[in-house]
Amino acid sequence: MHAVTLPVLYPRAYQANALVRAPLKLTHVEARIFALALGCIHQDQTELPGISIPINRVMTQKKGGSVYETIRDACKSLMSKVVSIESQTGNKKRFTAYSIISYLDLNEGTGLLTGNFAPEIKPFLLQLAEQYTHVELESLLTLKSAHAHRLYWLLKSWDDVGLWEVEFEALRKQVLGDDNDVTYTLFYDFKRYVLEPAMRELHSLGWVVNYEPIKDGKKVKSVRFLIPKPQVQLADPAQDDGAPKPAGSGRPLEKQMTLALQAELPTLQQRIITRLQKLKMTPTQIQHVLNFMGDDEVRIARLMKVSHPLLRDFEAGNKVFDNLGGTTINLLKTEFPGLYASLK
Repeated sequence: MHAVTLPVLYPRAYQANALVRAPLKLTHVEARIFALALGCIHQDQTELPGISIPINRVMTQKKGGSVYETIRDACKSLMSKVVSIESQTGNKKRFTAYSIISYLDLNEGTGLLTGNFAPEIKPFLLQLAEQYTHVELESLLTLKSAHAHRLYWLLKSWDDVGLWEVEFEALRKQVLGDDNDVTYTLFYDFKRYVLEPAMRELHSLGWVVNYEPIKDGKKVKSVRFLIPKPQVQLADPAQDDGAPKPAGSGRPLEKQMTLALQAELPTLQQRIITRLQKLKMTPTQIQHVLNFMGDDEVRIARLMKVSHPLLRDFEAGNKVFDNLGGTTINLLKTEFPGLYASLK
């Protein structure tokens, strides 16, 4: 009889922000399977690995009925999940639908759940360079509800910025799925049965995210989250998993909120703000850059590309900068001559 090789699960799970923020409805068991499947991926890999998960990691204890049947039903449902990602360039919209999983095999004999990710989902899971989110896998697996799983990922994708304001209906669909037009449509119900219970679970991790409803008259129009960096680090930093680190770690929340801009900003503008705050530019200087860039995606992509080596050298300690903000401004003046007159 051949011994079964135990699968390797890495300490951190990664997703591109576009995938994190797409509407997705999962049960708790489905959310655990998805989290554990992400734990099979290492960011140094060039191809998506196979999924291999010990069945006893999916459900640690029996809660009535058959564990096998519960996981089997979750696998069948997870196979049908489709993630819809919408984008817009200028006035042209684009809609793309992706399957997440292409194959799953639940085998009580080996004690393993194995399978494959859909190949088209690779750009959202592997070799991520920018605009991605990582979470500590064991921290994620302590959460007891699917709503907490979804909210954890969503809030983590904004913790670089420290502030996230989202329309209530958009938040509801991100957590409950975009095919759900009937459940918790009133904010009172959503708050009572989804938001508050999920927030209590996040607080139990030592991550005290706060929120406030924003009203238009008597109706809640949006929700504003204030997101501190997580206080609990479950993984040992010395045991690095070799994956790239999302920029922005360790920045105080108050610095995130000094820029006098409207609360809801397009993602592209948020990227500029986050990058330039890390490079020690002042709010006034950042606002000048925002005005110059507008919604020009080519310019923004160029800014992110040319400023990345500077940020990398600063965060890695490769160079010592007497005035990082001034160095950044000089770089931008060189790369964008039209910006010279507007920067002070």
